[in-house]
Amino acid sequence: MFMDDRLESAAAGAFTRVSVDKAEVEREAVIAMLDRERRSLPASVIGLGMLAVGVAMMPNLLPMTLLLALRLASYIYTRMAVSRLEYLIRTRQPAKGARRVMTFAMCLTGITLGLMLWPPPPEASVVAVNLIRGVVIVTATLVAVTLAGLPQARDGMLACFWLTTIAFFVVHPNMQHPALLGILALIVIGIRIYSANTGLHIRSAAQMLVENRQLSEDLADALAHAEFLSWRDPLTGLYNRRKLFEETRIERSTQPRHLMTIDLDRFKAINDTYGHGVGDHVLIATADAIREWGGTLPAAAGHQAFRLGGEEFLVITRGLDDGAAADAAERLRSAIAQIARGFTEHPDIRISASIGLTGWRFGEGLEDALLRADAACYEAKNTGRHR
Repeated sequence: MFMDDRLESAAAGAFTRVSVDKAEVEREAVIAMLDRERRSLPASVIGLGMLAVGVAMMPNLLPMTLLLALRLASYIYTRMAVSRLEYLIRTRQPAKGARRVMTFAMCLTGITLGLMLWPPPPEASVVAVNLIRGVVIVTATLVAVTLAGLPQARDGMLACFWLTTIAFFVVHPNMQHPALLGILALIVIGIRIYSANTGLHIRSAAQMLVENRQLSEDLADALAHAEFLSWRDPLTGLYNRRKLFEETRIERSTQPRHLMTIDLDRFKAINDTYGHGVGDHVLIATADAIREWGGTLPAAAGHQAFRLGGEEFLVITRGLDDGAAADAAERLRSAIAQIARGFTEHPDIRISASIGLTGWRFGEGLEDALLRADAACYEAKNTGRHR
């Protein structure tokens, strides 16, 4: 069958500045964030374990255990939200709702982390209090940095964390030192600045990844286009002369083969009368007619069509006996004669072709078969053309 699909050019602009899809950059940034979140799982588990140790050392064990249970439930809910968001992002499905759920989960995280800073009773162990506070600050930092690819969820978590600590001061002003609120405010601001810079780094890396991917695709398209031009005629999409001699240099098939040389009649007159633009359209229409005609031949035989140059074409058929090849050539001549019907703006245009047909004997060189096909084509022209 004819390998005749035309390849559109992709080389133009392949080495200029790449224009990337912002949505794709956002997607890669979120995927990077989700990968970081998954890798932080062991650290999160260790943090929960250290919180449990600190709670076990507290004198108000029951309320602190309830707060720890809330923190654990929030963590499980967050993991479920992360898994759902990751699935939607990776499968390129709409994830707007999942992002909202993720933001809500992060707000719960901020609240439960803040609740772990519940003002301790006076008799509480300094070690236990500092352990819990230290783990909470480290966890808030870790979550904020991990969520750098989702600014809304990150800021929601930090805001809820800070507002929860303020609520403690409002509810128990005598048990919460005002300096602690100021220190926590500075810590939250520092975490926000650091995580924002991390987010910029993640987005820059995502943009570079998308740009490199786009460059690779453009380069592949450009190379494919260059390969296409190396063995295809750029006007008609048929094989060119170079491909002819490369493909037929070694012929191992023992199927009957025939060459058809096709020469458009009085093509120079078409160019002179209607212009070279119309002449190019005639050549393209002729190539299309050859392709359509080739589709009527036995596909498994591997027929090939070439443009040798100017108004000259060549077809190699395989698997047809002499009678079938002659009938096929006649059908092709008739098909080319019908091309003129498509040129409605030039109703007086006349398009026809002379075809030379010869058998290509096994073991015979292509040049010898071509000479016979050309001689037959010249004979067709000299005896009236259009035959």
